[in-house]
Amino acid sequence: MAGTREKNIRRIIEMEDRICQCQRCLALIKCLRKPSMGKGELDPEALLVFEYENNFTRDMNNIIEMRNLIKQVFNLEKIYHTFMVRCQPKACTLRQSVNCYGHGKWINKDHTCVLSNKTCEGIPIRPGTAEIIACLPFLLEEIEILHPIYLFLFGERVAEFVLKSYGIYNGFSANQRHEHEQMIFLTSVDENEFRLDNCHQLVSILSK
Repeated sequence: MAGTREKNIRRIIEMEDRICQCQRCLALIKCLRKPSMGKGELDPEALLVFEYENNFTRDMNNIIEMRNLIKQVFNLEKIYHTFMVRCQPKACTLRQSVNCYGHGKWINKDHTCVLSNKTCEGIPIRPGTAEIIACLPFLLEEIEILHPIYLFLFGERVAEFVLKSYGIYNGFSANQRHEHEQMIFLTSVDENEFRLDNCHQLVSILSK
């Protein structure tokens, strides 16, 4: 419905403003240009949740292919995707050698490190539990705003943290179904392993 979509747009924009101002992970955001935000229809039938923005999800061709696959197999039209962790952690020996964080960012808009005056050499790493817990409230708020019919949880860590937030403490492995407040949670393999057969397996558990 148009009214629902307009309301969701306002609420998502307000939430994204708070994400951009978030100071929960001070050391991490020093070397981050901008947080990862959700994209797609603002009145979605399905919400795809990834752990963080990695090489696979940065390639929009991969996202488009996955969206089209789910649309076809589940007979859906409106899909939105988002991330459990908004800010990509990096391993950086240079940053670790600096004792005082100071103020402002350590990376320019062209991704030049202000400490070395070279292109950022930080190595992207998987978020830890601290980053997940700090960022999880934003995802839960996003789910509450969009309230889709289906939530696809990609990877066991996404399934574990999201489902536990709703009082579900088992069934984190792939191809599990859970329901909460008229939403269907579907646990899936990692996004880079998701294929047509995985999609059909998820459809098959809807009737169970």
